[in-house]
Amino acid sequence: MTVVDTENPQARAGLRERKKVQTRARLIDVALELCDSQGFDATTVEQIADAADISPRTFNRYFATKEDVILAPIDDMVVAVAAAMDAQPRTGNEFQALLDAHLSVMCGGCPDISSLDLNRFEVMNRIAQSSPSVSGRSAEMGEIKFRRLSEKIAERTGASTDDMQVRVIATVWLSLMHLAMDKLCGAGSQVGSQAARAEALQSTYDAFRVAVKDI
Repeated sequence: MTVVDTENPQARAGLRERKKVQTRARLIDVALELCDSQGFDATTVEQIADAADISPRTFNRYFATKEDVILAPIDDMVVAVAAAMDAQPRTGNEFQALLDAHLSVMCGGCPDISSLDLNRFEVMNRIAQSSPSVSGRSAEMGEIKFRRLSEKIAERTGASTDDMQVRVIATVWLSLMHLAMDKLCGAGSQVGSQAARAEALQSTYDAFRVAVKDI
């Protein structure tokens, strides 16, 4: 970046935003590594901040709690899916749009959100399985996922977020995602290859379509 660039307000704003994204990503990676290796309860915010080369005060600008930094991959997934949904055609079939958006995010077909690191989910899941506080916060984030998904469906359909059809679509889709992840991960926590993720999503959706075709 040249001196002229740094004197440009837009260039400075862009640089600040990139640094914020990089700092947030570093915090997530450091927190996951430390909590996975030495245990969630044994890891402090101060240790995470020190390993990320920031102050604890700066940590709190990005994440309110230690649980939130561990569960950040969930939030990143929600944001990525919402962005991918914007690229889907509005055909009236929101289930197909949701499937295509998730395939795009989880199977490498969406270059704009290629920074989403699905491997973080493996580590996050291990930590959540061993920490009641992380597991509890994860359940709370389920409500956040439902609300954001409902908002996106309502935006696409022109309905209210309280509309029963919107709520049904969001509820059913989240259930399908749980089934797909159970099929993909089995007893372990690995998110699998792109092909495995695509197969888990597509086969679960296909089973859903067969189940409801006569309703």
